Amino acid sequence: MPENRYARPARLKAVHLSGPTTGDPEQSCEELVDHIRDGLAKRRYVLADILPTVPEIRDRYGVPEEDVHLAIRELRRAELLQLHDEYEDTYFLDPGPGSGRPAGGPPDDLAVRVRKLEALYRDLAAREEAIEPPPPPSA
Repeated sequence: MPENRYARPARLKAVHLSGPTTGDPEQSCEELVDHIRDGLAKRRYVLADILPTVPEIRDRYGVPEEDVHLAIRELRRAELLQLHDEYEDTYFLDPGPGSGRPAGGPPDDLAVRVRKLEALYRDLAAREEAIEPPPPPSA
């Protein structure tokens, strides 16, 4: 039975990726992977943070969509990224066993915990909106 996937809600906020530091498209793709790895290691990104869309990454890094998909596959193989179960073309950060961080270990500080809870809240709010759109503004 095919799975039903919803369109990615507009208010589902993605992490900000810094973009390339060189003008070389080949290095830009590698930089994308390195930025994600570095951001997780330095806790700029946490579990459940949402990655920007493929077109947004393509535009930011100046690489073809095929290269973005290659970077996504590399991050998924490294168990740093997962495909969202309910939204089309939506990936979230999931630093699992391959990340070098203890699996299931709690974040080290309160700021990381708060970011994780905020990301989960945004996801829950987006799911609720997909099920029941907000009422029209009253006159």
